[in-house]
Amino acid sequence: MNISIIPKKLKLILSKNKLNKLGKDIGFTKRERNITTFQLVTAMICALGEKNTIYLSDILRSFNQLTDQNVRYKPFHNQLSKPALAELMKVLADKVFTYWINNALGYKKGHFSKFKNVYIQDGSSFAVKDELSHVWPGRFTKISPAAVELHATINLKSGSFEQATITPDTFSERAEMPTVEELKGNLFLADRGYYSGDFIIQLDKAGGYYVLRARGLKRVLILSAVRADGKQLVKKKAPELSTLQKRLPKRQAVDMDVEIEGETVRLIALWSLKEKRHTYLITNLKRDEYSILEISNIYRMRWQVELLFKECKSYNSLHGFNTQKASLQESLIWASLISMTLKRFITGCIEQLFKVEMSTMIVSKTTVSWWYGILEAIVQQRRKALVNRINEACDFLKENAKRAHPERDRRSGILQYALEPAFYAGTR
Repeated sequence: MNISIIPKKLKLILSKNKLNKLGKDIGFTKRERNITTFQLVTAMICALGEKNTIYLSDILRSFNQLTDQNVRYKPFHNQLSKPALAELMKVLADKVFTYWINNALGYKKGHFSKFKNVYIQDGSSFAVKDELSHVWPGRFTKISPAAVELHATINLKSGSFEQATITPDTFSERAEMPTVEELKGNLFLADRGYYSGDFIIQLDKAGGYYVLRARGLKRVLILSAVRADGKQLVKKKAPELSTLQKRLPKRQAVDMDVEIEGETVRLIALWSLKEKRHTYLITNLKRDEYSILEISNIYRMRWQVELLFKECKSYNSLHGFNTQKASLQESLIWASLISMTLKRFITGCIEQLFKVEMSTMIVSKTTVSWWYGILEAIVQQRRKALVNRINEACDFLKENAKRAHPERDRRSGILQYALEPAFYAGTR
């Protein structure tokens, strides 16, 4: 990889001509004004990439600073409030999830090499203005009458969004998952909110793999149950899980075969110290290839999506803004996801260029030193300045945003699970 790939890929999205044309095609703008689509979108990404952006006026100040204008709040807010802006930002986010992606991790031979990709699914919700409850009703009406849920599928290799949807907090999580056809040949990890018996059977038949936390299993029949020490817990007639549950040990995991939708499925029972009860992981990974410990470790990789949401909320201004405009709130959510993806794209480029292991969290929170300069050069169409700002950012970040303890990460972090940085020779 050459460092020139960074400005080239930035311009695939943040192009004056392309963005202004997209704005007209979608119906956001009809003719050129002081506030162009290109300027507004770039200013939103710039502002949402700063962790201290709280008010809409912060975005206006970012716009005026980037464009050397003195636009007043009302005409600026009028542009932000256009419903077409939400559609434009959604289209843009989908493009970003395609073009601003690097493979940050590779799979070591033999462990995950049978899967094309590992996909992790989860959702994150946050409150918005109560007046938006008719558009985005919240589950907890007394606490948050209005709430948005962001549903996301991330690719473990890239550590970035594969796809995302925005729904009311009351909507079903399962409805926002990838289809079984999309998961063919891939490994799918998700929490219990995404589990259903029909889904796992269909996914298995389609050639996909899964490790899910399961729920609602009290009535399933236990065909076999073997403790970690080899002792068989089912010797005669197959009991229901609710019956066997009383005899499940706390100090040992139990590997079971259960009957779901007429099919035999592998189920693992683990004692949760935090919840003070058994947790159940359901999978179609064969026990002669993946031990109980390996299944447990694979499921722990699901934590990567939680880190992604934390990064969005802490350093990319993903929160409910003080607005009663549903489309405006949605536009800002997409801008937050775009800004985070851009930071991770630059992080991945630095790793591949300089063969250094980077901390995405440190990169995301050190924007005061490099973020604005890159976006200013883009808005002002200064090609040489953009190259210089990118070089300066790379020099700063590769020295100041490295992983502090890479060897520790190999023992207790994500790299302990048969993964390694993608820039190492031999990774896929």
